[in-house]
Amino acid sequence: MKTTNFKRLLLRVAICLIAVLILVPSFSVSAVSEKTDEIGYDSYTYWYNFTGQTRRVVPTKPMYQPGAVLTHLDLGCIEGSKIEDAHVSDAGITYVLDGGASRVIMLDQQYNIIGKFSYVVAEDGSRLDFAKSRGIFVDEAENIYIADTQHQRVIKCDAEGKLIRLYTLPDSHLIPEGFNYQPVKVAVDNKGYVYILSNGSYYGAILYSPEDVFLGFYGRNDVAATLTQAFMTLWNRLFMNNDKRAEMTRSLPYTFSDLWVDKAGFVYTATGTTGGLSQSGQIKRLNPGGNNVLASSESTNFVEDNVGRDPFKPSSVRTQSLVGVAADEDGFIYTADVGYGRVYIYDSECNMVSAFGGGVKSGTQDGTFYNISSIAYNLANQDVIITDSSQNLITVFNITEHGKLIKSAQAKTVVGDYEEAMQEWTDVLAADRNCQMAYAGLARAYYALGQTATDAKQGELYIDKAIELSQQGYDRETYALAFDSVRTEWIRDNFTWIIIIAVLLIAGLIALLVYSTKHKIRLIKNEKVHIATTLITHPFENFRDMKEKKLTSIPLCLIIIVLYYVFDVMETTMGGFAFTYFDPSSYNALLILAKTAGLVILWTVVNWAVCTLFSGKGKMKEIFSVISYSLIPSLIGSVAYIVCSNVLVPDEAAFLGVLSVICTGYTLLLLAAGSMIVHDYGLGKFIGTTLLTLLGCAIVVFLLIAVAVLLQQLGGFIGTIYSEILKLF
Repeated sequence: MKTTNFKRLLLRVAICLIAVLILVPSFSVSAVSEKTDEIGYDSYTYWYNFTGQTRRVVPTKPMYQPGAVLTHLDLGCIEGSKIEDAHVSDAGITYVLDGGASRVIMLDQQYNIIGKFSYVVAEDGSRLDFAKSRGIFVDEAENIYIADTQHQRVIKCDAEGKLIRLYTLPDSHLIPEGFNYQPVKVAVDNKGYVYILSNGSYYGAILYSPEDVFLGFYGRNDVAATLTQAFMTLWNRLFMNNDKRAEMTRSLPYTFSDLWVDKAGFVYTATGTTGGLSQSGQIKRLNPGGNNVLASSESTNFVEDNVGRDPFKPSSVRTQSLVGVAADEDGFIYTADVGYGRVYIYDSECNMVSAFGGGVKSGTQDGTFYNISSIAYNLANQDVIITDSSQNLITVFNITEHGKLIKSAQAKTVVGDYEEAMQEWTDVLAADRNCQMAYAGLARAYYALGQTATDAKQGELYIDKAIELSQQGYDRETYALAFDSVRTEWIRDNFTWIIIIAVLLIAGLIALLVYSTKHKIRLIKNEKVHIATTLITHPFENFRDMKEKKLTSIPLCLIIIVLYYVFDVMETTMGGFAFTYFDPSSYNALLILAKTAGLVILWTVVNWAVCTLFSGKGKMKEIFSVISYSLIPSLIGSVAYIVCSNVLVPDEAAFLGVLSVICTGYTLLLLAAGSMIVHDYGLGKFIGTTLLTLLGCAIVVFLLIAVAVLLQQLGGFIGTIYSEILKLF
């Protein structure tokens, strides 16, 4: 009996515990959800100049993690609510705009509600609602500006909701006829200038002076015009009639999606998209004249890779669009992308520091979103605040200790306090080996120490360390400075020997040439080898002797082709660090083989086939020899490049460019001369057959790719049939 009662008691306790576990999560007991250690997204950054490509994605230690998450219940949202925007005042108060329900909600530094109002009271006692408004801003005097989109106005009021001023459509000849005034964002700088973005306006921001006088439009985007577009515009103006011109479409600038004013009075603007596969210039920093002063921003892609793919899910392609921008006092830029639901941090030099967030169209975990509507930055505690208009929630991202270290170290590095940032960069690198900025920061610090060191040996050690770190972090700028320092020191120490050896080599070479010419001595006895080695100085004579006297040497040609391949590989793998981009993990030597030896064989076969149809007298062996011998200047250029790239710095790159042009040009000249001689062609016929050869090569490559694809599909088909047969048995 006692056993039965005990079992019943245990059963009742178990049922109660299950009920508690089910029901407790459905109740909200706190205004702020608790922070968890698990982060529902990947933090990452890009390494720049890692290979010949612009950048490469690498995972990183999080700089920000989700903190407070305020849901619609926490914010007291009512029917029709839509959290559109947020702004943090200098006093640390967060002003949240519920545009759907015409409400402004004020939060303290712990993000608890301390006030709200649903309408603005005018002097005559009338009430102004701002339903469907989309932007909010708070100036230094705690005056609130609301972009009242539906009512075509910007409301300026105090923290109690008392009206101060209305900014309606200015009555000015500067406003285009039919201009649709729908304010969506507003900002005010430290001097009192008011900037208003109107929905769909490509003229830029509407600008008011501190005296509330309309000054015109400010800082619009420019239309990128290509050479083809410019030519077509000129053609249309000259030859199109009025009817055709009326049917043409105009290329208009992309409109701003957000703007932010920093403490120095500079205006940051975000453009949702700049079109095309390779977007750039989505973020700008405008000076008072409306000119972009943000370094490298015009060429910087501020979102994902060039095809708009998720770096961790390459098959996932979405339309990316920046909906918000903010900046801090150290020049770090924070921008929100509604396409992937992510937040990106860039430094003042437009290098991406970190990316975090995600979950677009799902947003089921803290730190993920369904539809980002705005971004705000809290200068007091470095929080990043994201609003989600679809879920009516606010996510506050708190900076981590790792993030504080990176920002502090980079801020010191930007202003030249390299040694002050040295220990912080060391700590960052110890915690995250994927932080490229840490390598660059430490390299600059060691270079600075090497320049100021009083002990010569200690200075050399510092410079060597700077070279090592700059190579590890692919910081070619610092590497060039450190290497130039080492090179200058070495030349100064060995200048006398350098001059003596150079004079002896030049004198010996001149003496050898004079003696061999005077006594008619041939250093190379083999006639075939002699023709190849003297081809550069006597191209027409040597090619004619090769044709008429049958002095071609296939083994020598093969040696030249092998050297052509080897030197091409060496240029990438052994060239100077400042000029080469080599990634062992992705380097494909077989591709280089196809580009060198494969191209020679392809040109030989196709040129022989084409010229045979046009009475060309060259045999395949002769064509192959002409191509091989013509590569000798390129071989010399490759050797010179390998040597020079290891002793020059990027400021002297023009020399390498000239060297490359000369060697490539002379190779093409030799190829043209040899082809005309072996085929017995004039210049016109040579040009015609060369163009046909190029076309033939393109057709052959296309067919080879098509055959490879078909064979791959056939292999997959056979594999599928084989697996199905195995299932039967």
